Amino acid sequence: MTSAHHLYALPEHRRLDLKARFPRLTEQQISDQLGRTLQLRGAACARSDKRRGHLPAVAILGSDERWHLRLGTAMICSNAARMFIDLDVPAPTPGTVIPHSFRTRFPNGSVGLKRPGYRPDWDVVLTGQEKRPDLVPRAERCPINLDQGDWAPCSVVSRSDWKGRKRNLYIAAAGPMCRACGDSLGQDLHYDRYTELITGLLCNECSSHINECPHPAGCYQADYLNAPPAAHLKERYYVGGNRDDRKRAVGSPAA
Repeated sequence: MTSAHHLYALPEHRRLDLKARFPRLTEQQISDQLGRTLQLRGAACARSDKRRGHLPAVAILGSDERWHLRLGTAMICSNAARMFIDLDVPAPTPGTVIPHSFRTRFPNGSVGLKRPGYRPDWDVVLTGQEKRPDLVPRAERCPINLDQGDWAPCSVVSRSDWKGRKRNLYIAAAGPMCRACGDSLGQDLHYDRYTELITGLLCNECSSHINECPHPAGCYQADYLNAPPAAHLKERYYVGGNRDDRKRAVGSPAA
């Protein structure tokens, strides 16, 4: 009989979730993986000092008829590499030209290689027209760094976008920040694989790594997993893709 002590150190709902995520692994194999991750991460999962989600943001219309995000005083489309954006620059004024390229510009002045199929470089002149970022549809946003987590999720969603509507409900109830780290904007609905119930709203980074957390307690990721902030709402995540969950009109024929 297997001991699987690393697995059984976790609360029952976390054990069931992990077993549902890795149905082809035995309990001992899951426990061994948790043990290896514990050795790598130590007493707690490291959290980066980012706090970008707390910076004031505004969308500014450009001459290319797209909206460009200003985070604090910096334009996040000023460098294709999000980590190299200088956040301590003066705020741009109307008429400022922002060079756009999908190539990374490194701090030493070198530029990343341009791969085949990439869009050509272009310049954008900022106008004086501004808008709340969450009111800008995805199709109208500048494509540079679009999916890196700095843009607030769009609050204008169609009735058939069940994920967007539920995400907006959580934002309205608990604010826009990630429910685990609290440092970045919440982007993704996290859910329990065993119950298929939504557990909360996470930023891109936490959403990508939180299920790897091996700690029973004493870690910000473990705190989230042990007591999911949205578990009491009993909202189901539709596993398998998008779905129109709007209520049928009274008297409408069944599908």
